[in-house]
Amino acid sequence: MQVLIAEDDPISRRLLQTHLEKWGHAVTAAIDGGEAWRLFQAGSFPLVISDWMMPVMDGPDLIRLIRGVQRPGYVYVILLTARAQKADVVHGMEAGADDFVAKPFDHEELRVRVRQGERIVRLEHSLEEQNRAMREAQALLVQNEKLASLGRLAAGMAHEINNPIAYVSNNLAVIRRDLLDALAVLDAYRQGRPDDATRLAGEMDLPFFRDNFGRLCDKSLEGLQRVRDIVRNLRDFAHLDEAEIKDADLNAALASAVEVLRHEINQKEIRLETRLEPLPLVPCQPAKINQVFLNLLSNAVQACSPGGVVEARTRFDTNKAVVIEIQDNGCGIKPEHLPRLFEPFFTTKPVGQGTGLGLAVSFGIVREHGGTIDVESEVCRGSTFRVRLPLRQP
Repeated sequence: MQVLIAEDDPISRRLLQTHLEKWGHAVTAAIDGGEAWRLFQAGSFPLVISDWMMPVMDGPDLIRLIRGVQRPGYVYVILLTARAQKADVVHGMEAGADDFVAKPFDHEELRVRVRQGERIVRLEHSLEEQNRAMREAQALLVQNEKLASLGRLAAGMAHEINNPIAYVSNNLAVIRRDLLDALAVLDAYRQGRPDDATRLAGEMDLPFFRDNFGRLCDKSLEGLQRVRDIVRNLRDFAHLDEAEIKDADLNAALASAVEVLRHEINQKEIRLETRLEPLPLVPCQPAKINQVFLNLLSNAVQACSPGGVVEARTRFDTNKAVVIEIQDNGCGIKPEHLPRLFEPFFTTKPVGQGTGLGLAVSFGIVREHGGTIDVESEVCRGSTFRVRLPLRQP
């Protein structure tokens, strides 16, 4: 372990360095507090042993500077002092010292106190590694939840796009067939074969082609416009071309989430009602807020039986907040499940049908925005999820 010594007395400094190197530490020695501070800034020292009384800068002042540095890893500081009064101990501890060793120091006492500092530093390092691993695992789980949501979206979008593409494709097949036949009739007339032209016109049903050609083109254009609208809505929902933070229209965001789930809503024959009041723009991360809306709407749809009702409402709260409510008349939530509803991995869905992360992720997103999310529910009567987002970010 790298150890920094700050000691102005050369004999004490040499004794400290000798003992510490004997115990297996790499030691850097400073002749006063000022030099120790410069060395600390330039290096990495998880353990510092400092004398109290030194020229240029004393021990407590050095410790205060060390505690003010924002860098990873804890620095364990032992203060060497001949002062033993209670007021001196309090003063040193308030400066940020972790332990004291009386001068002149006993090398065995110093050894056990240094070993204690080693244990604390290593424990802190171990905890930091575990926290880092947990953060990485959490990020991976959140990403998996996003991918699961993306999979549901892709399935719905594929169906929504396939419908207009199918009748555009059919219309183009009919137009191609009849147009080629019409060109054959035209070629026969141009080549001076009126009998062939009349026969070909009869075979292709020229009046039908004349009456329906415009309608087929118009319907095809409508289908392509529908595909364009779906793609634009998906792009707006994901905010792929926008900055991470912006002022957003939450009414438009909620309507976009509804359109993304349109296939699932129609497939289950859910009656979706909206009551959107005029709202001020809200500073937020639009893609994340859209994920919250998607999770809440999807849960509401899944909670309903076929033919159920889901209502999405927005309003402006007098407490300078925007309120979004998603209400359904579905199965409801048991009272004993309500306290755990936003816990990661908690789900009442059958195995394989839910990760238990949707509401936990939504809770985290809303909290990041300085807002709140709560729920009211009654078994067999339905649930209401309520999100409040402030107009100013914390």
